[in-house]
Amino acid sequence: MKKTLSIITICCLFSLGCGKNFIELNPITSGSTNDFYKTVQDITNAVNATYASLQTASSSDYIVGDIPTDDSFADAASCLVGHCDFDLFNVIPVGTTSAGVLNTRWTALYKGISRANIVLSRIDPVAFGNDIVKNRMKGEAKFLRAYFYYSLVTTFGDVPLITKELQSPEETYEYARAPKVKIYEQIETDLKEAFELLPSTYAAADIGRATKWAAEGLLARVLMFQRKFSEAKPYLKDIIDNTTSLYGFLPNYSDVFRYNNGNNKEIIFAIQYTRGLSPSQGNAAHAYFAPTGNFVQPVGGAGYNIPTTDLYDEFETGDARKSSTMALTITVGTTITSRPHVRKFLDQGIIQGFDISVDFPILRYSDILLMYAECQNETGATGDGVLYLNKVRTTARTNLPPKLLTINQQDLRVAIEKERRIEFAFEGLHFFDLVRTNRLIPVMNAYFLKNGIKNQGVLVQIDDHNTVFPVPQQQIDTNPDKITQNTGY
Repeated sequence: MKKTLSIITICCLFSLGCGKNFIELNPITSGSTNDFYKTVQDITNAVNATYASLQTASSSDYIVGDIPTDDSFADAASCLVGHCDFDLFNVIPVGTTSAGVLNTRWTALYKGISRANIVLSRIDPVAFGNDIVKNRMKGEAKFLRAYFYYSLVTTFGDVPLITKELQSPEETYEYARAPKVKIYEQIETDLKEAFELLPSTYAAADIGRATKWAAEGLLARVLMFQRKFSEAKPYLKDIIDNTTSLYGFLPNYSDVFRYNNGNNKEIIFAIQYTRGLSPSQGNAAHAYFAPTGNFVQPVGGAGYNIPTTDLYDEFETGDARKSSTMALTITVGTTITSRPHVRKFLDQGIIQGFDISVDFPILRYSDILLMYAECQNETGATGDGVLYLNKVRTTARTNLPPKLLTINQQDLRVAIEKERRIEFAFEGLHFFDLVRTNRLIPVMNAYFLKNGIKNQGVLVQIDDHNTVFPVPQQQIDTNPDKITQNTGY
């Protein structure tokens, strides 16, 4: 078989910006890579290009993180772009639009890893004015590489582990799928090193870059995905104890996702977007959430990622987050039409479709508190877990009564699962939360049964193989001696 170029080849010959000040780049369009990585500005551009990979890599987060859950479903228009296959757990790894979605995700994540590897391979010989900036950039590259690998391993399971700059396309064929445990070990190493290298805060022009708290929070999430609750707990507590002046809660939940309020005090790390630039640096993915028609934002949307009644009913009476998260109807004049739609991420000032200026949150302060509550509960400190759950429930932007301190461990598990479902709805976390807690199969099978959801006349039911997605057949065909398919696909 004639081998085609692998998607994990070196691909940092040019870069695109991410919209905020620190990610507005000058493109690198000529010259060899050996001639390029010589100055501080060259390395800065390479780091910024690694951030830029976040935009493409995250564009499918809602497809793998929301649509395959009880939070949302794919309408007829979504079927044309492969969403229905994810909705019904019917993703076929070759010859389908959904296979293309997964291949794009795989490719984008490895492009980010390639860029991070180049930075880490090239940065040491470059003369910086001081080691503080050089170390910071190393930390940023390690953080981003860890995030890209975390997205890969949770989406596909075992994946090739590449931690060096590749000098030729042929080198890529040496890498088989590494066991998940090896991927997690590398992620943990990168994040621990990033924590030591990154600053706590940035000056205004650099706000939005990864901080040591982002590295520590992501490390805790990675540890919890492996059910290492005792190991995750001190990292979360460190953030809680040492960031009281940095993070907290806004009075209104909707303000967390407002287009002109990025990097607010609830955000620890987010993917940065800005509308109105050419080429576009806007957030196209979440314009997909808006319903068709211009009733909720000026240029309308695609109507993908439709919220379920099941999620709507999950909100408790009086929960102030409900109207900011979703709605089941649209009112035009005196006419009320049944049109379920997501209200998060709406940018009502946009003038061009699919060019939203709302950042996409990766890690929020409420996540730190809820992860800590879960760690406390899973390590026997249920009462303390309730206290941290209540720190999220009883804010002004939530307006809910506290859970009783007498709640038992199993009931607190259910309460935390529900709170996370509400708090992070449509942020691409729910599928992975259900996988992490071994709840995906019972929750989704009960949902399919309750709603009579069928695929070609057969009730949809899932099993263990559905906790990861298939490896794109295109990747297997590129390197069939090394890349294999997940069981069950």
